[in-house]
Amino acid sequence: MIDIKAISFSHSSDPLLADFNAQIPLGESVLLTGRNGAGKSTLLSLIAGSLKPHTGAITINGEDISTKSAKELAPLRSVAPQRRSFTLAYSVNEVLRFIPSKKRSPIADLAIEKLGLETLLEKKVTELSLGQQQRVSLALTLLQDADFYLLDEPFSAQDTESEKAILEVIRALVALKRGVLVISHKTDALHSSFDRELKL
Repeated sequence: MIDIKAISFSHSSDPLLADFNAQIPLGESVLLTGRNGAGKSTLLSLIAGSLKPHTGAITINGEDISTKSAKELAPLRSVAPQRRSFTLAYSVNEVLRFIPSKKRSPIADLAIEKLGLETLLEKKVTELSLGQQQRVSLALTLLQDADFYLLDEPFSAQDTESEKAILEVIRALVALKRGVLVISHKTDALHSSFDRELKL
């Protein structure tokens, strides 16, 4: 379980999150919503451990993430940033091999298939469209075996069929008792596809 206990965080004098509490159990998909600037991406970064709350604490499966290194956090959570830049001309297959087989999720092959990457494996990632690059980036996150998956706007730049495919992969993760937290601005279209909505 992700247990967020009375955290506060601000980028300036104005608090972005104040005394915020939430719990996200394994085996649940949660849609994180809120107005622009409400702190959705910041909260994701706090849960990921890349930012630290000013007050309060966040634990994942009872582990205080503030005491963990990036290597120790990897099996607890896998993070898909809103944007990931590919600057080196690796093939898609080479990029996906960044996640070694012994650390791959049980749904790795399903994710590659559903994200439509099988026909792109030999292409240079730098030559792909924005939507294709984003699916490669998302695949890197989904291929890593972790208890929780934190996805920031995974549906942006995707067509309807790709959105459906991503939702299929999310459902497969939930069926394996993984937890999934997703930020998306497409709340009306996606609300019914998630177990719960968490509003900021």
